[in-house]
Amino acid sequence: MAESSTSALTSSRARTTYRTAERDFALLLKQRLDDLLTGKRDRLEILRKYPNDAGRLGVIATPEGFAVGRPRLQMLEQLTWDALRFFQADAEGGPIAQILGSDGGVTEVQTFPTRYPNIVIERVDRFGECPEPDSITWCLYRIQNQRVQTQFHRLLNAANLLFEFARLVS
Repeated sequence: MAESSTSALTSSRARTTYRTAERDFALLLKQRLDDLLTGKRDRLEILRKYPNDAGRLGVIATPEGFAVGRPRLQMLEQLTWDALRFFQADAEGGPIAQILGSDGGVTEVQTFPTRYPNIVIERVDRFGECPEPDSITWCLYRIQNQRVQTQFHRLLNAANLLFEFARLVS
């Protein structure tokens, strides 16, 4: 059966050109995303942008001693947007909730669905005195703890097997 269209999954592509720090960051990002998907992590602040400071970018926290080197901010941002697009569902976000800060600032939080029913994207805009946000943060957030549920289901299955075995023996 012939493939009717090409996609990133099926087509050939040239090798990506990373600097060492970008390669290390991409691997760390993949590990953190895997941890979120497998339930080892419940929350991952993935990107923070500062609209009034184009040369400033916040990305995932790196472990102590992680050699950041000299990555290109543009490449780190692209890697992060690629990760967010991997999770993103084609749906609008929920209502915007506002939280008033003691300093007079406003924080707005909006939740977006993902293709995974137990993970959402949370967008947090922080406003000072200006109508434009001081910062925007995107976070992947697990809304149910899969590890606890999996452990509970294993215990429940073991108990059911024990009861079934007891019924057969008696």
